[in-house]
Amino acid sequence: MKKIATILGAVLVLLVAVGAAAPFWFGMQAEDAYNNLVGQMAQTSSASINTKHYERGWLRSTAETTVALPGVPMNVSLTHDIAHGPLAIDRLLQGELTVTPALAFVSSHATLTPRPGASADAIKDFIKALPPITAQTVFNLGGGAEMEIAVPPSRRKQKDGDTVNWRGMTGTIVFQEGAQQINAQLHSAGLSIPSKSGEFTLDQIRFNSDTTGGKAGFMFGKSSLHVASITMGPDIGVKGLRLTTVAKPVGPNVNTTVNYQVKDIQVANNHYGPGQLTIVLRKLDAAALRQYEQAVNGIIKRGLPTEQAAMMRAAETMKLIANLSKKAPELEVTNLSFKSSEGELTGTAKVVLDGSNLNVAENTMLLLRALQGDAELSIPPSMVKAILTPRIRQDIENYKRRGLLSAQDMAKVTPEVMSRIVDEAYPSYLSRNAFTKLLIPAGSHYKISASFKEGRFLVNNKPVRQPLLGLGA
Repeated sequence: MKKIATILGAVLVLLVAVGAAAPFWFGMQAEDAYNNLVGQMAQTSSASINTKHYERGWLRSTAETTVALPGVPMNVSLTHDIAHGPLAIDRLLQGELTVTPALAFVSSHATLTPRPGASADAIKDFIKALPPITAQTVFNLGGGAEMEIAVPPSRRKQKDGDTVNWRGMTGTIVFQEGAQQINAQLHSAGLSIPSKSGEFTLDQIRFNSDTTGGKAGFMFGKSSLHVASITMGPDIGVKGLRLTTVAKPVGPNVNTTVNYQVKDIQVANNHYGPGQLTIVLRKLDAAALRQYEQAVNGIIKRGLPTEQAAMMRAAETMKLIANLSKKAPELEVTNLSFKSSEGELTGTAKVVLDGSNLNVAENTMLLLRALQGDAELSIPPSMVKAILTPRIRQDIENYKRRGLLSAQDMAKVTPEVMSRIVDEAYPSYLSRNAFTKLLIPAGSHYKISASFKEGRFLVNNKPVRQPLLGLGA
């Protein structure tokens, strides 16, 4: 009996020792998993991601990660509280029930800081308006991790007295094989921002992505963004907006398809849609794109003044274009369709940058010879009118600011009166606008064609000294 008690005692001591050592061992494994995840994300992301520090304890560890996104004047600092597996003993002692064993349980909090050289006051005001961003991540025993993100709703009053209403966001991101496979699902009820010209709102925003790492650290797969409705003041509304991108490897290159869809667009009393635009990018050199991302990330890490960093990014962009031109990449609009009550807008376009037989890297002016393309567009009259309507309304507002229209005059401009004014002014604007004056009547539609080859730009088969400058002139 005494011998059995001795054996049981030894076993108990061994179990206690193993139980005491387990969190420390899991802590070492959690640190490896954390570093691998950060490293994989740094390789596959265009952002600059670095671990600032990692302090490992017995039951828990702490860490901090910094993220710098290209073109964003802010840095993101992520602080992590990491409870070691398999059961997060310290959390159990604090009353948190964690049943499923895991390698580690991580609570993260994000804070934003202005980047050196950025307009600090404006950025600080923006950061102050943001709600807290938190995430809970579980590193699984079998590898991989699952992150639950939460951004709570908030209402923030701005300096002008208007209140920004953010209706919150939740989501899940699942990492497998380090960060080689990433599945993300995010949802927000929306956002509303009041202004003098009317409220801007986004309702029911959803983002889904399923990607896998591939050549040159690229993530291939499908991503989509869907917004149920958008309003911009009383006159403009959009319903059922969807953006989908699909990236596929083709040998050493990347082919990407971008598809835009919209169910309905309202401009004043007119409705347009459904519409669809599909753009295909072919023969993009994956190695050249990755090299460009790394160069831009290097510029960001240096914390240079804004103007200097912009000049260096421009130089890297020109180098990228020269390198891409060696593979003769293509951009083609394969599907452009947008319907209205009076007809359908349709169009095609294809652009090729063929520098395969030109030394573009030594002489960037040769890009003009490398670039060639053509496009055709057929537009119903109702859409031509929709292009000009905002400009007509803007001119009326300018008349008011200049004192040419009194407050009493403007009070009489009801939506019905504004619609009549647009109808009467439309013909004169049609012949004066930089874009619409180039349109050619063709049956029930207007048409326009453009081409570019060997440095010559043609519109409707006629040479043009300068490209179109936009739709608002």
